[in-house]
Amino acid sequence: MCEVNMRTEKGGNCHADVTCSDGNSRNYDDWPNCAHQAVDEFNDPGIGPFTVTWTKKDDDCSDGLCAPFLAFTYVGNYHVFDVDALSEEAQTNATSQTLCKVGCSEQTPSNSPSSENICGSTDNDKTGTVHSSRCGVPAVGKNYGPGTLDSKGPTNDAGYAPGSCGVHVVQHQKINPAGDPATDREAHYHLDITVYDNNQEKIGEVLGAEAPAGKAVNVYSKLPFVLLVTAQEEDADPVLFDYADQHWAYADVAHACDFGQYDAGDREGDCGFSC
Repeated sequence: MCEVNMRTEKGGNCHADVTCSDGNSRNYDDWPNCAHQAVDEFNDPGIGPFTVTWTKKDDDCSDGLCAPFLAFTYVGNYHVFDVDALSEEAQTNATSQTLCKVGCSEQTPSNSPSSENICGSTDNDKTGTVHSSRCGVPAVGKNYGPGTLDSKGPTNDAGYAPGSCGVHVVQHQKINPAGDPATDREAHYHLDITVYDNNQEKIGEVLGAEAPAGKAVNVYSKLPFVLLVTAQEEDADPVLFDYADQHWAYADVAHACDFGQYDAGDREGDCGFSC
């Protein structure tokens, strides 16, 4: 997730910054307009293109500019978020599922949203000339909540969104582990493998693939290279992955792997890789 912070002072001096959970952040102090009803557009590497429009000024704000509207190219196809309205809902409705409620930490969501109420509190200083707001937004290609806020980045000519792809694997235990692997197919593991692009869209899949120990299963997808997934001899042995020049095992922290234990004959997990 990422967070957008916006601030104006005395009707100008517009500022915005975007901070994402991966630690990357960027400041925006050069606003082409910074004026009432003017649209200022930015392109952030974490969340993609977005716009800010200050919809009220002076008497409607005590003084200066306030009431920003936010729009994100990749979230809802430039759906407009009324920051003040969403912030007010968060403050007045105790059951409102918002990304960040009043008093929460700056980057940690307090609840999983069940609606489009992603905005946090709006805070004005005592002079009435400084107006600040913050909103949470998914990083490009990610989502937050149960299908609530999906960010869909652009796809390339091959039909997938490049960046960080994912692979989900279900490893089915051997039906006959005592059998002869040379002649008994039930003496092999079987794998279900699904590949996702940076938008978390499925771009390749194999189901029930026979996986003799040490022999890679080829997973063809929209990606330019074949993903190789290899089971080994024993249940406790790690699943191995190869894609282009990347090689890793199922417990690799750098690839954000998360595999569970066997349950009812299956274990499953996920890993990420650069695509």
